[in-house]
Amino acid sequence: MVSYIIGKITSLNKKTITVESNWTGYVINVTNPELFELGKVRKIYLHKHTSLTNKNSVNEEYYGFVNYDQKEMFLKLLSLNGIGPKTAIQILKNDLSLIKNMILSKDVKGLSACQSINEKVARQMIDNIEISSKEGLKTNQKISELISALESLGYQKNEIEDVISNKEIIGDASIDLSDLVSNAIKYIAIKADGISKTA
Repeated sequence: MVSYIIGKITSLNKKTITVESNWTGYVINVTNPELFELGKVRKIYLHKHTSLTNKNSVNEEYYGFVNYDQKEMFLKLLSLNGIGPKTAIQILKNDLSLIKNMILSKDVKGLSACQSINEKVARQMIDNIEISSKEGLKTNQKISELISALESLGYQKNEIEDVISNKEIIGDASIDLSDLVSNAIKYIAIKADGISKTA
């Protein structure tokens, strides 16, 4: 079993990167290809997923992670009923510490507002994934309150997902909730304005 790979990033695509190691190029599925830089040598934690196609042939895919914590959460997600590697990698686009804190605090509503997580998956995560650390629950409570506030103001799930995945907005634990809501509303408005101008 391969635990990790060290190699040069030779290609970046929308969902994958190519890593050259020992004269072999590995196509690896990752959460955010933009975290990697072409030409740089990186250590990437790996999971090789093997499945059968409709024609009973073996299909092998690599999934890569920037640290072991991310890989560990990926494997925990795979253990849940109905969660495959494609869904698990999408869930990991969310902030990992935020996801852990929401699991610890059993925040179904907060998890359900995250990208690629619905209420059924959120409940599975809370019931079946064990998290040892309890850091950051105060910050998590504020984010949960932010989600409730934005929902009450009529914002859609995709808009709320976008806000809570932005570390510049949710990263400051000392900020007052009213300022947090205000910053979130401004962010949503700016992004919507940018989309309308490009449409």
